[in-house]
Amino acid sequence: MSKWTFLPLLVLLPLCLSCTAPSLQADGTTAADLKSSLTKTLTPPQIVPSIQNRSAPPILGVNYVNTLGHPGQGAGQFLRPAGLDLDHQGLLYVADSGNNRVQVVDSEGNFVSEYGVRGWRAGEFDNPTDVAINFQRTELLYVADTDNHRIQYCNLIDQIFYVMADSRFRGDGDEENDMDAEIEFDLPGGVSVGRNGEVCVVDTGNHRFVLFHPGGIRVLMRGGFGGARQQFRAPTDLVADPHGNIYIVDSGNHRIKKYDFSGNLVQIWGAEGEGPGQFREPRHIDIDRWGYLYVTDRGNQRVQVFTKEGETVMTFGEEALVDPVGITVFKNDLVFVSDAAANDIKVFQIVYRP
Repeated sequence: MSKWTFLPLLVLLPLCLSCTAPSLQADGTTAADLKSSLTKTLTPPQIVPSIQNRSAPPILGVNYVNTLGHPGQGAGQFLRPAGLDLDHQGLLYVADSGNNRVQVVDSEGNFVSEYGVRGWRAGEFDNPTDVAINFQRTELLYVADTDNHRIQYCNLIDQIFYVMADSRFRGDGDEENDMDAEIEFDLPGGVSVGRNGEVCVVDTGNHRFVLFHPGGIRVLMRGGFGGARQQFRAPTDLVADPHGNIYIVDSGNHRIKKYDFSGNLVQIWGAEGEGPGQFREPRHIDIDRWGYLYVTDRGNQRVQVFTKEGETVMTFGEEALVDPVGITVFKNDLVFVSDAAANDIKVFQIVYRP
């Protein structure tokens, strides 16, 4: 071997040794040891399921806690209180129908503010029977201004009221299929807000319910007078769950009807009577954080609780309630029920099994 052949081998030999030999850290640990250690310590992040995917705990009972307000026309007083809703702070909005106003009180019944007087202009009411608050983007208050045959709404910041479903909905053709057709309400009795901010209205006198896009465009309408599956007799309220299902109180037919987000009827339960799962003039409905449904069974002077599939869970309030109408459930598991005959609001506490 010549010296010119041997010299390249001397140059390449250290490079090859550096590639194959493990590199040492300052503490004597090799790169391979570090890689093995990291592989063992790095574990995938734990995924915590949302509350909608967790099993609902059984309800052990619902206890009477307190009564808010008393009859009258002053601050913190009520005449025939009806629909209720709560904002994110726990302030209670009451459709004080006999006083033709919406009254706001805290969880102890202390007066906070009020909206409206009797009249027909924007910001005035005639027998308001329900309220709903939209938390999407900004806080909007919706009011079922029943005897004025309209839904009013306002931004809770500027508190200027506007009327929904006015002349901008004019159109020709079949009103059921023409989404630009004019909507004329007849004694709308219930209003609620869906998962994406859509406004759901029970048009009691027209025996139907109507859904509007947050911008005011009608997207869905179902119903008609009668006792058939797709018909209603004076429906009074509705609520939407986080999955877009809509539950309608078909008061005149003494039943609850469940529709999916596309407006397809998927379930009916209830009949006239006083047994479990039976009703006498059910009035309002709400849903709690676990998906249980609460229905004021007005004629039976009680509240009934159901699963989303219509299974009866329990009843409560028989000893405390005279004429239960409106109902709303707060995130701390307090239930507020308006008692129209007693002119006050009863407060109950839900107790779940741990």
